Amino acid sequence: MFETVEVGCAAGSLSKRYCAQVSAMHHEDPIGSAPGHLVYLLAEVPLPWQHEVERSVHFPAGLNEVLQQAAGRGRKFRFLAFASDRIASPAGCRRIIRFSREGPSLALFGRKEYVAPERQVAAVAEALLAGGELSAFEDCAAEPAEGTRDLFVCTHGSHDVCCGKFGYPLYKEIEERYAGREDLPLRVWRTSHFGGHRHAPTLIDFPEGRYWAQLRPELLDTLIRRNGDVERLARHYRGAGGIGAFEQVAERAAFVREGWSWIGYEKRVAVDKTDDRSARVMIEYRSSDGAEQGMYEAQVRISQTTVITGGCGHEAGEAKQYELAELCGRKAQ
Repeated sequence: MFETVEVGCAAGSLSKRYCAQVSAMHHEDPIGSAPGHLVYLLAEVPLPWQHEVERSVHFPAGLNEVLQQAAGRGRKFRFLAFASDRIASPAGCRRIIRFSREGPSLALFGRKEYVAPERQVAAVAEALLAGGELSAFEDCAAEPAEGTRDLFVCTHGSHDVCCGKFGYPLYKEIEERYAGREDLPLRVWRTSHFGGHRHAPTLIDFPEGRYWAQLRPELLDTLIRRNGDVERLARHYRGAGGIGAFEQVAERAAFVREGWSWIGYEKRVAVDKTDDRSARVMIEYRSSDGAEQGMYEAQVRISQTTVITGGCGHEAGEAKQYELAELCGRKAQ
């Protein structure tokens, strides 16, 4: 039997609250909630967005058919629409970005970016999803400044009200305080729903592919400038995209222990599931110069405690939580 934690209000009143407020009120730990996608395709779609973004009035012609056909052929990817209040594509053009990563490595996602005429968006997307020939679109290729980070903040209020109410103010805060600075190669974008609206405001930090939850303005310097203790952000970390929930729990623990240097390490992750509720996770790491290397081994399990979810018109439910039973680190000699 699970132990259920209730805090602050009767379960029957939850449906009238915002789901993000319910999650925060019950101290839900978001770790393990990052999706496991290895390929993301993003296309610029001017607002307004419908609940299903593909039905939006400015959705590129032919793109939905390309997405459906790729999925039908077994291509595994996550599509997102995005937009910016600051970065304008040339008239009649749209930006298309693919982030992809292969294998068990926790390396950065590779970025392919194009700014193409609207009539070519579907064709560029098809080539990106198929891994096909892109030389025909060479004139449309875009190259962001070296070291550029892309922050995608969910602001899709027509899909979930929390993403609009809490996501958009965070997006504007980042845009006004950090975007476009010469000392900080950073772009921030509004994006369509990518899951976990009860964690709003939520964002994805590429090219790392890290998901963050319920961020507040006072945490932004730590996240964006990487100033201060990583542990301050630990309970706002949903996990690294592209790996499973058990691995995400172990990776967070190693991240907190190693600090910001962890970001630059090459990492390989392996998991041995003991059963459906627990797993042993191994993470090998190495700095680019080889001066720092070693391994973390962790025992992770699904907790016996769940937290109540609900809100935004939904009645009370439960979210499973993960816990770290053991963490051992070994430095290479």
